[in-house]
Amino acid sequence: MTRQPGDELHLIDALRRLGGNLFGTLRHRLELASIEAGEAGNRLVFTLVASIAALGLLGGSVVALSAWVAFAWWPVLGHAVLGWIALAYALAGAGLLWWLQARIRAYPPLMADTLAELQNDAAFMRGPEQE
Repeated sequence: MTRQPGDELHLIDALRRLGGNLFGTLRHRLELASIEAGEAGNRLVFTLVASIAALGLLGGSVVALSAWVAFAWWPVLGHAVLGWIALAYALAGAGLLWWLQARIRAYPPLMADTLAELQNDAAFMRGPEQE
């Protein structure tokens, strides 16, 4: 095979296009990763704000309900009414923690879409014989 004048220019142009395509793909993947990170951050902020608000509201109602129940049942149960109140709150708190843990586990893994796209890119670059 003989070299023709200008073959080097075709190779350089092809390498530039390949490099441009690779960097363009990388840029798109990083944009996807930043979107996913933003969504994860928004979920975290929402969960924290909702949890703090719920704790404040539930705290006030717990105090009021506890005082009311203790006052109403004191003549019948005496000091035992405080133990029953504590048990009820412990069960409610454990149920709330169980629910919150299940909700957190249901969130998709961080950067799942980005990792899937990068795996697709790697498979494409390897070609069909590597799959």
